[in-house]
Amino acid sequence: MKYVLRHATILTMDESMTVIENGALAFDGDTLVYVGKDAELPSSLLATCDEVVDLADALILPTFINAHTHMGMIAFRSLGDDSPDRLRRFLLPLENACMNEELAVASSRLAIAEMLLAGIGSAVDMYYFEDAVAKVAKEMGFRLWAGETLMEDPHCDARNGREGLKKAVRLIEQYCDDPLITPIIAPHAPYSNSLSVLKEAQALAHEYGLLWTMHLSEMDFEMEKYAKEYGLSPIGFLEKEHLLDSSLLAAHCIHTSDEDIALLAKNGTKVIHCPGANLKSAKGIARCPRMRQEGVLVGLGTDGPASGNTLEVFTQMKLYAILHKNVLKDRTAIPASSVVPLCTSEAAKVLHAEKNIGSLVVGKKADILVLELESPNMIPCFDPYSVIVYSSGVQNVQHVFVNGRWLVRDHELRDVSLTWLREEFFRVAQPFFEEAKKRS
Repeated sequence: MKYVLRHATILTMDESMTVIENGALAFDGDTLVYVGKDAELPSSLLATCDEVVDLADALILPTFINAHTHMGMIAFRSLGDDSPDRLRRFLLPLENACMNEELAVASSRLAIAEMLLAGIGSAVDMYYFEDAVAKVAKEMGFRLWAGETLMEDPHCDARNGREGLKKAVRLIEQYCDDPLITPIIAPHAPYSNSLSVLKEAQALAHEYGLLWTMHLSEMDFEMEKYAKEYGLSPIGFLEKEHLLDSSLLAAHCIHTSDEDIALLAKNGTKVIHCPGANLKSAKGIARCPRMRQEGVLVGLGTDGPASGNTLEVFTQMKLYAILHKNVLKDRTAIPASSVVPLCTSEAAKVLHAEKNIGSLVVGKKADILVLELESPNMIPCFDPYSVIVYSSGVQNVQHVFVNGRWLVRDHELRDVSLTWLREEFFRVAQPFFEEAKKRS
């Protein structure tokens, strides 16, 4: 299909942060073929397109990227949120007792629907049964970096880390060169895997030219463990073992010294900042402005629905700007225009995907988000970046295209019924709910 979108304000998110007023955008199949002034739109594109969409009161930008989540954990949302022993009382026991492929799939369908309706076209997922989850993402037209969680202790999908690595290899073989699914290697954390499994995970990522990811410098007990046993921070430990590299996505990195940040920068390690989940769990605030100042690339993530509850990045952008301004005691320190890249262009660089997504440039993939400007919360629009970061929300997501496929049209999913997704989830999750009640 060939579409032409006209008369909108386009935030290209290119290297020059070009903004095109009264702009037009055209794409043929999965590829952008025109981005520029509407007045300069070639008549041949209009003559040969399948549909013209007038967006005179809208913003067009790349779809958002959620760089860290756990889609299969929808079933845990709102369960024991204010419990001090939530991990041991609810999460781990219920995961081991009730999580299976069917529930992970039903949860992931709902998660993808939630993200699409929130303008997210791509996500990095770390959970279990990822081969089945990747299949669902592909069916729904969603762009996914899929990582099978590796843990040393027995869990719902594997008996140990090496068994998880075998599943990761099968995922790689299944989705090699897929246009939407990119496998990723995903050890849970340094403290939950043996050193040998961490090194095998890194080697596997390097062998296939893939990214790998783990939670890092997130937990108080993690910091205490590495200080006591090695006299190092977790980041320092990974540096000592040659495990910091440019293919690693380090999720959270809440507890970082200047030395840690220097190590991340030296090795080209990327950081995924999840401010909503971190604050909700009272873990602290990662020093991401300092990281970016030192050259560390940063992406925004929601974390899982059990941790941050919501899977939309509007909240993450707003929290990033507001919280870090307060920490720095400087309202000018975090311009809104520096925040939007964290879930578009800079996030694409984090994923080594900037040649294809993250900005609206001819030749790149047609991953397009349209935000309407007609709702009261969007009026007036002096600065589109400020409107996105401080004013907008999921209710303003009008259209979403991923890889050229129109997935959200006029605020509604086109290809799947939300009613069916909800009913299917509740059917599959019933045993989980019954077990959760016993623990409440």
